[in-house]
Amino acid sequence: MLNTIYKCGLGTLVTAVIACWPLAAGAQEAYPSRPVKLVVAQAAGGGPDLLARLVAQELTTQWKQSVIIENKLGAAGGIAAEYAAKSPADGYTLFVGSACIMSIAPAMQNKLPYSPAEFVPLVHLASLSNVFVVNASSPIKSMQALVDAAKKAPTGLSAASMGPGSTGQISSDMLVRQSGIKIVEVAYKGESLAITDLRGGHFDFMAAGMPVALPHVKAGALTPLAVSGARRSAMLPEVPTMIESGFKDYDVTQWYGLYAPVALPKDIQAKVIAAVRAALAKPAAQKQIMDMGMDLTSNPQNDFPAFDKAERSKWIEFMKTGNSR
Repeated sequence: MLNTIYKCGLGTLVTAVIACWPLAAGAQEAYPSRPVKLVVAQAAGGGPDLLARLVAQELTTQWKQSVIIENKLGAAGGIAAEYAAKSPADGYTLFVGSACIMSIAPAMQNKLPYSPAEFVPLVHLASLSNVFVVNASSPIKSMQALVDAAKKAPTGLSAASMGPGSTGQISSDMLVRQSGIKIVEVAYKGESLAITDLRGGHFDFMAAGMPVALPHVKAGALTPLAVSGARRSAMLPEVPTMIESGFKDYDVTQWYGLYAPVALPKDIQAKVIAAVRAALAKPAAQKQIMDMGMDLTSNPQNDFPAFDKAERSKWIEFMKTGNSR
């Protein structure tokens, strides 16, 4: 009798387990089944935030699930990076990293509240160059003219700086190293105020982020001399690169990419990558990104982890030798 009951119980159990298999498989494939957070290290309204919100909107539409922006400011991106790195590796917390946070800062500092090794690089989102600009009334109309003027000035020319590790400061530093000129750095907490003062004639030049500088260039208030990236910008296609202006191997590009905690399962990685790439392939999304003053670059999309690694190596080399290659 007990044997019969046992057999019936076992049979019922086996049937129940088999019946649950499709449900279990479905649960594993349901990502995302709840809201996803995109952690951004910059303030709301800035370029990286607007880029993240565009991606979030596209993913919300694709996934039929909310994708929420979480702005975490402080420590030059360190607070946001630490928070994202320590989050569960389940795909529900993703991080919008940048060249400054993931490549330049680790090359400059031995002690950070996070490590790039705590992240897996997923998708390149967009890039932007700095553009060297002067007041439109300045007689300087090219980078060679700027170098010549700096060499003639007893203390060099004055330039705005957003602080050590910013791509603007790195851009000016690389100019100094290659040309041998002197500059006097004028410290600013934000590019917008610096642009206002440049228009007012309070200093000589600056390497400004494309999204901030572009409206002033278009308005005729600032003269663009060269862009800092290795390629001309689609925003200012008539402006030469620093390489074209005679600066060998010069390349300072700010870029943004999507990262996740390193233990994120491969299947979820693949889902996120496919969804974001599909979003960035839309012409409307591409136009919005260009309107932000950013460029979409296809090369890093092909192998973003390799690009991420190469960028980190590049900046480690630069901090040691001054050579960006």
